[in-house]
Amino acid sequence: MSEEMLLNLFSRLDKSGDGILSIEELKQGLRSSGVTENVVNKLIEKLDLNFDSNITYEEYIQAIRHGNK
Repeated sequence: MSEEMLLNLFSRLDKSGDGILSIEELKQGLRSSGVTENVVNKLIEKLDLNFDSNITYEEYIQAIRHGNK
């Protein structure tokens, strides 16, 4: 998946447009795509690298790149 595609997905999930995904934005976006609560929670654990209940674009990219190694 290209960086542009990843940014596009992040932007679609970021409903407030502030460049940060809140846990609620992520949950709503993924649930509307049919992702189960269990999978959403596991994903949050992997994406929220500093445990502040927000996911920055940097955390998002870092977690995805790390997961693809």
